[in-house]
Amino acid sequence: MSQQALSELHIIPQGQSINSAYYINQILAKTCMEAVHRCRNNGSVLERPMLENMSEFIFMQDGAPAHMANATQKWCQDHLNAFWRKIEWPGNSPDLNPIENLWGIVKEKVNEEGQITRCEQLIETVKSAWRDISPSILENLVASMPERIRIVLERNG
Repeated sequence: MSQQALSELHIIPQGQSINSAYYINQILAKTCMEAVHRCRNNGSVLERPMLENMSEFIFMQDGAPAHMANATQKWCQDHLNAFWRKIEWPGNSPDLNPIENLWGIVKEKVNEEGQITRCEQLIETVKSAWRDISPSILENLVASMPERIRIVLERNG
């Protein structure tokens, strides 16, 4: 996610384990890089560039083992202009990660659909909720970062 766009969702096949090789080859090299290199200046949040000025782009991840693997860290350093390494992003910091709020919004939209009984129905509902995220929601989540950081610092982490 960025202030103005989202990457496509990558649905992990049932039974697939997420190791660094899968994460690098299927998610970073495909889904992430497609989003990073978008040029179209209009359209949905799944079509727009992640940022108008890519020099402001910083890629960050959470502490999932596949994200923290040395191979993943090296791939990110080699392929992304600006990347926060695992030592630069505070661990266990959901208050500092606006995507956690975005997932909450997606979850609310999925819950509004009522009872979902099939895996395919859940996947399509989640994709639809993701696709329908408005640019203003993304802007507000990113704009909330200075206040989030101020509060975390005020409370000594």
